[in-house]
Amino acid sequence: MKLALSDDIQYVKGVGPEVAKLFKNLGIKVVEDLLTLSPRRYAEKVFIKDIQNVQNIQNIEDIQDMQNVKPENLSDLQSGKEVRVSGRIIETGIKHTGSGKLFVVKISDGTGVISCVFFHYSPKMRERFKWGLTVSAEGTVSNWGWDLQLINPDISLAVSDERDKYLPVYPLTGWLTHSRIRKIIRAILDTKIEIPETLPAYLIEERHLLSRETAIRNLHFPPNIEYVKSVRERLGFEELFLLEIMVALRKREIQNNGIKFQKGSVLARKFFNLLTSEKPGFNLTKAQTRVCWEIFTDMESDKKMNRLLQGDVGSGKTIVAILAMLKAIESGYQAILMAPTEILAEQHYFCLNQYLSKIGVESSLLMGKTPKKARDKILEDIKSGKSQIIIGTHALIEGKVEFKNPGLIVIDEQHKFGVAQRSKLMEKGTLPDTLVLTATPIPRSLSLIFYGNLDISIIDELPPGVKPITTKWRYENEIEEVWKFVISELLIGHQAYIVYPIIEESEKLDLKAAQEAYETLKETAFKEFKVGLLHGRMKSDEKARVMEDFRKGEIQVLVATTIIEVGIDVPNASCMVIEHSERFGLAQLHQLRGRLNRGSKKSYCILVSPENISELSRERLSTIEQESDGFKLSEKDLALRGPGDFLGTMQHGFPEFKFANLTNVKFISEVKDIAFGIVEKDPLLKEPQNEPIAKALKTTYADKAKFLTAG
Repeated sequence: MKLALSDDIQYVKGVGPEVAKLFKNLGIKVVEDLLTLSPRRYAEKVFIKDIQNVQNIQNIEDIQDMQNVKPENLSDLQSGKEVRVSGRIIETGIKHTGSGKLFVVKISDGTGVISCVFFHYSPKMRERFKWGLTVSAEGTVSNWGWDLQLINPDISLAVSDERDKYLPVYPLTGWLTHSRIRKIIRAILDTKIEIPETLPAYLIEERHLLSRETAIRNLHFPPNIEYVKSVRERLGFEELFLLEIMVALRKREIQNNGIKFQKGSVLARKFFNLLTSEKPGFNLTKAQTRVCWEIFTDMESDKKMNRLLQGDVGSGKTIVAILAMLKAIESGYQAILMAPTEILAEQHYFCLNQYLSKIGVESSLLMGKTPKKARDKILEDIKSGKSQIIIGTHALIEGKVEFKNPGLIVIDEQHKFGVAQRSKLMEKGTLPDTLVLTATPIPRSLSLIFYGNLDISIIDELPPGVKPITTKWRYENEIEEVWKFVISELLIGHQAYIVYPIIEESEKLDLKAAQEAYETLKETAFKEFKVGLLHGRMKSDEKARVMEDFRKGEIQVLVATTIIEVGIDVPNASCMVIEHSERFGLAQLHQLRGRLNRGSKKSYCILVSPENISELSRERLSTIEQESDGFKLSEKDLALRGPGDFLGTMQHGFPEFKFANLTNVKFISEVKDIAFGIVEKDPLLKEPQNEPIAKALKTTYADKAKFLTAG
């Protein structure tokens, strides 16, 4: 039976249901997934050979005289060298150690001996690897005295395929091995499987790219390492190009038939005047003024706005969003603001309502904890249009919520919501304008990809008078000095946060640590002060009470988890201690630090870590200690973590990039321009020359288009 790229991987010869389960752990479901599995690296094969001599070995005594002399083939090997050895098994045995049994297989090619050491002994291993069998072993060389070893190598009962000069090193799972994956891939390619082209011929010629078939075949079995560069360039271009084609098509689709709001806004002017009268000296920064103009221009056009407002912590994104919302309701529409947490939604509502009520704007707050009687009244006000500005959490996307005429949707801290959640809210109206906010600065290269179907506005300056936050990194053995400093801030009337990590994989242990720290600190370091505890497992009303007490100053020290990362605004808090700071990424540390500096006080952030941490953690903490610019930190974060990990924390459901270089802004911009240019000329991809693109979108990339709707 001839294989197709779309065939289920379990039906490939040599796979079956059990191996298919392992492949699924690597995201491999169909044949194409396996053929585009990206090797982590390539190791040049070093054969320990002279197979003729192998046949002459009868027993261990035949090579005893070689034990203390490294043969020429092996003498060039150094610890850490990856090799594939072909030879005959001359000895097997079990070694007992303090931690258990080791199984050792010694193989020789007639010139020397190398030991394969397995840490997990099984009787089946002794049955499988018997004296006299010719085997291939693959692994990393280590030295133990004169003895060369391969630790837990990939070993098979066959001589290596000498067609493969370079060994692709794949991600593994369970008992899958590199050699097994290569064998299955080789078998698939040997069937002459059809690998359709996804790029138009003119583009391949213009960009001097390999064909898709050539690239995929040489991805796994390259003639030399230099050729891999051309392979990855072709497949990386394809990933970005087809994604940008989808983005361009989606952007063209959603921009049609948008709402055309009236020019100017009397309400926005009234709101601004009210702010300046209550806060003398208040004014918009140049950056805020610029992005207001960009947003208002979008809203006044007949195209649907789909815009990302990106700004550092404290840069004033919310004010800009409110001005846009007031512009929307002045044209007779409702404006909706969805926040990721009840704490942030309540904060937005109570801070804004005091101003909105003074300019005659009706607003509502809808959350999961809203009592039924109050909820029914709010739902009626929303449905009738009485509520002009609606603020809430995920409760806004429930089926019972009916808006009269939503014109603008604002999604705060959009990365905290899934694609499906954002889509549900956007589907509540007929093509409402959308403004998504993020305080997590994103590197330019990733924003070109990640938010390709959104226009981007950036607030790249902080309001005047904002003092820099002093950040210091201290070891755990200096904690008593840290507490003394915090107490000095408390004694002059300020408040402090003590933050503990909550990592999903160890949530129960982390939560227990935070609770124990709270119990200890209130009885020791801060026994003279009022200490509170805040974490995500608390009931909504309990969290609200703790936060209100902290805002009022009735709680002076708040021991909290990362629940405070988004939206907690307490101007009197001047100090934050982040315990186990090595467990946080740069972006999250910057977000947490941003809870300070909400008032006019000088603020301090103290990072605490063990002394024995990784070099990567040291570089991360050293960076956050010295740098306060969120955009520079985002570039550094990308460099430290790499695009894979960086994207993984940004967006679930986003297409995976296996080959594209996501740090090359120039290249990404070029690909985007090419894709958008093609869609501009051929919006339906009906031209014969663009047929490969259309086919690819319907097959290979069909399941990757779903994320586009919600940005």
